[in-house]
Amino acid sequence: MPPPTDFELARLPTPLPHLDITFAANSTREVESLIGKIAPYIEPGDSFDLVSGSPERTPLNVSAINLWASLLRSAYPTYPIYAHTAGLANYRVLAGNASPNISGIFYDYEPNYETEFTANFSETLGYFADATRIANAHGLLGIGYPTGKPIAFANWTKDHWNYASLAEVVNDLVVQSQTYCRQGTAQYASAISDVLAQYLAAGAPGAPTYQVTLGNNVNVTPNQVSPLQAYNCSSILTTDGLKTLYLWWGPGTNSNVIAFLKDIGRKANAA
Repeated sequence: MPPPTDFELARLPTPLPHLDITFAANSTREVESLIGKIAPYIEPGDSFDLVSGSPERTPLNVSAINLWASLLRSAYPTYPIYAHTAGLANYRVLAGNASPNISGIFYDYEPNYETEFTANFSETLGYFADATRIANAHGLLGIGYPTGKPIAFANWTKDHWNYASLAEVVNDLVVQSQTYCRQGTAQYASAISDVLAQYLAAGAPGAPTYQVTLGNNVNVTPNQVSPLQAYNCSSILTTDGLKTLYLWWGPGTNSNVIAFLKDIGRKANAA
């Protein structure tokens, strides 16, 4: 392989401190990519989130999730595997039928994705508590995956949304911060700081995980960013001392995922 050109050297980002990455996957093709082309860049500490089912969009397919979990378990015997769905009705079905390979379930909560969604925070808090009770009753972790809109939109903020309060009723929390990454690093940094400030004010331990989304078709993944912009947002996380990242990626963007993982400093065959 020839050495990098001056142009390539100029854009090579400085490797970041290690981030544990949760890789989302919502198709057989993406799961096959995680055990194929992307596999050399997956490291201990990473995990997988298998997504299916939104009452407003697509039906839940538990059989597919369990098949994907089996494929990942064969390739990654010790890595955590999660399932992910929207709506409490779907959540109950998934929790009751998830394979032993799955250790927790994400409760997706955002406008137009589940019938019970509301901007009313008191009701929202109850739904997240319900989801956690359902998961825990089946020996699973309950992981909240709330919309990030209330961070910056005044008409949501007036409803007193507080992510630290959400964190109190779930086993773990992932905030959908991808729209702020697309808006720019300044907006992403502000969103991260606002949520961390809520944790600090509440004296809540730890911190949530934040999301970036890679893609190459804005009609498919509206909040997509390039690998370099994903790197820039991830650098904000590490600057704030955060150690986790949730990565969503659009169909057919294996090369973007690999470019991003290289940018943050991962080497092939590191696992």
